[in-house]
This record gives sequence, structure tokens and C-alpha cells, in this order.
Amino acid sequence: MTTTAATVRRRAWTVGAVTLSLFCTFMAAGLAGTSGTPVWNVALGVVLNVAAAIALIWRHDKPWIVLAMAVVGPLFFATDATAALIALYAVGVFARGRTLAGAAVAVYLACAISLAYDAGRRRDYSALTIGVKHVEGTPPPTWPLPWWLPWLVAAVLVAVVLALSQLRRTKSDLVVAVQSRDQATAQSQRLHEDMLIQQERSRIARDMHDTLAAGLSRISLLAGGLQVGSNDGPEKISNTSALIRSTAHESLDELKRIIGVLRGSDTGGEDAGRRSIAGIGDLVDAARSAGCRVTLVQDIHPGVVGDLTSHTAYRIVQEALTNSQKHAPSSPLHITASGADTDGISLTVRNHMSSTSPPGPGSRTGLAGLAEQAHNAGGWVRWTALGGEFIVTAWLPWYS
Repeated sequence: MTTTAATVRRRAWTVGAVTLSLFCTFMAAGLAGTSGTPVWNVALGVVLNVAAAIALIWRHDKPWIVLAMAVVGPLFFATDATAALIALYAVGVFARGRTLAGAAVAVYLACAISLAYDAGRRRDYSALTIGVKHVEGTPPPTWPLPWWLPWLVAAVLVAVVLALSQLRRTKSDLVVAVQSRDQATAQSQRLHEDMLIQQERSRIARDMHDTLAAGLSRISLLAGGLQVGSNDGPEKISNTSALIRSTAHESLDELKRIIGVLRGSDTGGEDAGRRSIAGIGDLVDAARSAGCRVTLVQDIHPGVVGDLTSHTAYRIVQEALTNSQKHAPSSPLHITASGADTDGISLTVRNHMSSTSPPGPGSRTGLAGLAEQAHNAGGWVRWTALGGEFIVTAWLPWYS
């Protein structure tokens, strides 16, 4: 419901409550006046009840003040208790426990006393027997009512009002609970989206590292060799420079591909095969051109390997070559890749740890990122230092 509709509805209920209270007040005054109740009693009751009826406009803002004004009239004068019942409903929407019980007792006494006045009148002037009429020529209907009847009717009226107020409060609590749930769901959704964004950022950073680290490390190694061997012949210097340039171009092409994938404008293209198991040989050839001693043994059965597995296997070999060039450039590297559709892909990379060359710069996150990639593919990556060797082992499912 919109705010405007809710406001109109609330104002309509307020107009109805004030009108009903005034109508019952003047009707009770008329019945009391015709049954011989003193005029001063009726007049004071009407004044107090009219003030209470008007005060019902603020029953939700100042419910206790309105309730006090509404019970004064029927407690001490021969007037109606409708305003007190309406005020009790407003109090019952938010009050609980002893506070609500005290308010209910006060309104119950006001209703019972008002009905007790009514029970002492002639039956044709009584609200309790309002359907009775006096036929001309017969004695006035003045039979007495049981003493407990006004108290019973008052109890029923108060019980109905309390039940309605509790129903309204339960409905309001449900609305608040639904709103709180919706807010919590929206907040949880935002947190989930933030987490996905953070994970995507981490994946992009890892992919950038895996993609460019090998090329940049190779460029660094070639440039260092060019600087050390500056006295070499022009032909060797030219070849090394050409290799540096081609490696830089490959790295830039790889960077463009990643940006294209992130933008949704590229999915790999013709270059996708170089980043799969089929491209491991090219990786090894490039490393050998950079001066690394690499041995590659491949025993992979023919068949179509899953894209995620193929790409992850390529990344594992690429990371191993990069780490070897950084941390042990003079040590030989042994790579073994084997597998079949029934066994999956197994990779083992071994290289002797160098005790003379200082470790090259690095983020130290490459292997951890590969382990996460392998886990997402349904496999695993492990590494350890054993007997002077650094060993990386991995297993990947064939069809992932």
C-alpha cells in the first residue's frame, strides 16, 4: 500500500471513530435524560465524552492521555464508554503485559458502570434492551435485569476490542518482520555481489600474473644475457633482440586477449590452441631460446581434452618455467605430462634448487593461484622441496 493510500485510510478510520463516539454519546444522553437522570449529570457526561471523542484524533500519537480522558466520563457520570473502547484498541496495538492489563481493567470498569446506569432505566430507554417498545395503554416496561448482565456485556466488549488490537499488532509485527527479512536479503545480496566482484578481481589479477609473468621474465633474462654478452657478434645480438621483441609482442597480444575476454568481445580466437596442452611444446621451445635447459616428456593419448583442464595444464607448465627462470636459471628443468581419458592428466615438474643465484622478484602467489584453478577444474596442485629439488605435481580430470 502506498503512503498516500495509507494516510487516506487512517484518516477515514479516525473520522469514523470520532463520529461513532459522538453518536453514542448523544444517544446515551437522550436515553438518560428521558429516564429521569439529573440534568447536571447528563451535561457533565456529554462534555467529557465530546472532549474524549475529539481527542480520538490523536489516539495513536498520545494514546495514554486519550485513554484517560475517555474513561473519566463513564466512570463518574451516566454517559457512554465507546470512546474508551476505541482508545483501548489504540493502546492494545503497542502495549503489553501489566500495562495493557491495567488499561483493560480501567476500560472494563468504565463500560460496566455505564451499562449499570443503562440497566436501571426503563426497558424501552435502555441500550441493553433497545428493541423493546412501549405500547400505549399498557404499563411501562420496567422489569429488572440480572445484576451481572452489565458486567458480562462489558467483559465481552473489552475482550473483543483486545482481540482485535492483538490481531492488528500481530499483523504489524508480520509486516515489520517481512520488511526486515527483505532488508536482510538485500544486504546479503549486496555482500554476495561484493564477494563475487572481489573474487573476479582476484581471478583477473591471477590470470594477468600467469599470462605475463613468463613473458616478462623471459624478456628480463634475455635482456640480462644481452647486457652480459655485449661483446658477442652482431648476429647473436640481433637474434637476441629479435627474440626480446617477439616475446614482448606475444605478451602484449596476451594482455589484449585478456582485456577482450573481460569485455566480452573475445573468447580466445585462433590463439586459443597455444594456451592449451598443445601449446606446451611452444612454451618449452621459447624457454630454450631464452637459455633454459628444459627436458619435456609427453605421453598423452589422443583425444579431446576439456578446455578448463587443457588451459590449467598449460598454466602449470608456464608457471613452472617462469619460476625456474626467476629462481634457478642455471638449473635443468624436467617436465613430464601424461594422461588418458580414463586416468586424467598428470603433470610433474622438477628442477634443482640453486644455492648461488639469488631468488628473483615475484608475487609468491603463482602456485597458490594455480592450486585454486586446479581445484575449480576438479583436480589439485601440490609442491614441495625434496632432496635439493623443487617438485610440482598436479592431477586434472580429462573432461573438465
